[in-house]
Amino acid sequence: MFTVKQARVLKEKTQRDMAALLGVCVDTYREIERNPEQATVKQAKQICDYLGFTVEQIFFGASST
Repeated sequence: MFTVKQARVLKEKTQRDMAALLGVCVDTYREIERNPEQATVKQAKQICDYLGFTVEQIFFGASST
């Protein structure tokens, strides 16, 4: 189980990379890392697909917040 930030760092992606993927500004992406429950289902799926994790591993794990 990983937090959004842990998963991103593990895959050596920047917040800017992730923001571009989602089509949002970097500040909006940072807010998703701080409060992952604010991510839409579509955003959660995009993040997981891009980083190679399941939604359960990042968004529904015990350490996901």
